[in-house]
Order: sequence, then structure tokens, then C-alpha cells
Amino acid sequence: MIECPRCGKNNQPHYKFCLGCGAELPRDTAQPKSFTAPTPPAGIPVGGGAPHAMAPTPAVPTSRPVAQPAPQPAPAPQPAPAPQPAPAPQAAAPAADGKVPCPQCSNPVPANFKFCGSCGFDMTKAPVSAPAPAPVPAAAPAPSQGSGQLVLIRPDGTEGERFSLSGTTTVGRDSSGPFAGDSYLSPQHAAFEFKGGGVVVTDLNSLNGVYIRIAHDVPTELTPGSIFRIGQEIIRFDLMPAPRRGADGAEIMGSANPGFLGRICLLIGRDTVGNCYPIPPTGLHLGRERGDVIFPDDGYVSGLHCRVHGEGGRMFLTDVGSSNGTFVRVRGTAVIPRGSLLLMGQQLFRVEY
Repeated sequence: MIECPRCGKNNQPHYKFCLGCGAELPRDTAQPKSFTAPTPPAGIPVGGGAPHAMAPTPAVPTSRPVAQPAPQPAPAPQPAPAPQPAPAPQAAAPAADGKVPCPQCSNPVPANFKFCGSCGFDMTKAPVSAPAPAPVPAAAPAPSQGSGQLVLIRPDGTEGERFSLSGTTTVGRDSSGPFAGDSYLSPQHAAFEFKGGGVVVTDLNSLNGVYIRIAHDVPTELTPGSIFRIGQEIIRFDLMPAPRRGADGAEIMGSANPGFLGRICLLIGRDTVGNCYPIPPTGLHLGRERGDVIFPDDGYVSGLHCRVHGEGGRMFLTDVGSSNGTFVRVRGTAVIPRGSLLLMGQQLFRVEY
């Protein structure tokens, strides 16, 4: 170790400057000892090797003096280049072991030392590197607005094709995807449009209509002319017509009206009405096995499917827990709640947005 004469700090023997105060450290100025070769054994000349006879020195032939060339004039001195300013030391980040390279000689110096032990550079004057800015997390992509999908639901309940909706989208038999092969769809069947954060569907005067599934056990109001569907049955609600008289004023005979609330009629064609059933004050239950109106041959109708009833002078349709649902036909335009099921033609879709 070398003790600094100024501050008394001990330094490594190979340091030239004190790590505590930066003063130049004293070096050993003693002259190096000369090396004396050992005396060779008797009979061995100095320099080693076996003794041998000295070869005679050849005579140097005399030669005629050679003329020396005339001295050339010395070249004119060139001006010394102007000294270039030394580049500013670059800031260096601490290494993993806590040492910082000296800006002058690149020697690694502990971060808490004030001077470089190799060249004496004042480390307090070294530029300090600014910490790297923390990475800014990428902003999450904003959810797309005004777009959604119609997801085809197969007869076994699995999902099929998906049809994209954006802005205003018209679907029908002229459309691609799942609509092209359905003969019960009109060429321009329905239009979907995004309004006020929701989806609005408009029936484009299609022949067979657009139907929305109603929730279980939630009454949905019926008005005269409302059409609903259970299984393969298309049913219309009507008010009971007032009794009529003949041309001569005679009343038409018929069953007594005990206060019917209206009637439901089966639609079996575009302009053809099948059986009609009056709705008593207690209402009507419809199903495949139980109820007031039975559809024994329709396998898509549940045993007890739905109920038509009146409350407070208004008529309602309520699904009573059917497997395949009760659907009400859209009249003009309707708002579709997210996740609703739609019947168009012979296909079932779920609306996602």
C-alpha cells in the first residue's frame, strides 16, 4: 500500500493518484539493481559454450576513396497543426457492480470515490447521466363504436357463421353468408342501424317478417294485429268484432259472448286465416300437451308454452318457460337489446354489439 503524503489515505500500489484527495502519490525512485552474471567454471569462456579457437581476422582490402554526394538543403519546417479541443467527456451509467468508468481514462471507479486512481481525474466533475425515462404503458385500444355481429345459432344450439354489422346494414336473400340459401327471406329483408348506443332493426316490408324472442315470465303487450310465433305456428291477436246484422236488420245467431277479451287466429298463408280461438277473461294457455289450445304435431312447441291474458284493460303475451322461446314480430322498427335472439326466415340469430 502507498500512503498519501497529503491526506494519509492508503492506496493500492499501482495507483498513481490518491483516491481521497487526488494528490500524486510518491513512487520508489531508487535505481534498479544491476544484474551480474555468475562466474563461469574454469575453462569456459564468458558467454557460454565450448572453448574454440579464434578465427583470424581477415585483412581489409584497401579501396579508393569514394566521393560523397553534396548535402541536400534541409526542408522548410512545417507549421504545427492547431490543437483540437478535447471532446467533452460523455456521461456513463453505473455498471452492475456499482462502478463508473472514468470519463478520461475509462478505468472503472467505485461510485463513491471522488478521484480516479489511475489518472487522478476529479470524478465529482464527471457529467451525471439522466435516468432513463420510465416506459409509458401503451393505451388500451378504444372499443369500436357502431359495429356488431349477427351470430347464426344452429338447430343443435351451437354457433355457426357470423355476419358483420356496421353503420347501416341491409340483410336478405340477396346478401352473402347464411342468408343466401333461405327461400323464406325476402331479397331485402331487414336493415340494422346503430343509434344511441344500441341497435335498431327495421322490417323492409318483408313477406315473413322479423321476430324478437321475449324473456321468460315477462309480460309483453299485444295490440290489435300483433303477430307472434311459437314453434312453427304463426298466430295473430285480434279484437272481437262487434255483432253484425243482416241486410234486412235481422241479428245473426251465434254463441253467446261471455265477455271475451279478443281472439287469436292461426295464419296458414299470406291471406288465409285458419282456426280462431276467443280469449275468455281468464286468458288462454297454449302448448303441445297442456293448455286451452293444443298443437300436438309441432315438436318445437313445449308441453306448456305461453299464455295470452288481459290485465287492466290491456292484453299481454307471456312465455311460461318454453324451451325454444316465444317470438313477437317487429312492426316497423324496434330496438334490439344486446344478446337478443332474432328469427328471420328459417334461421335463428343472436345480436352482439
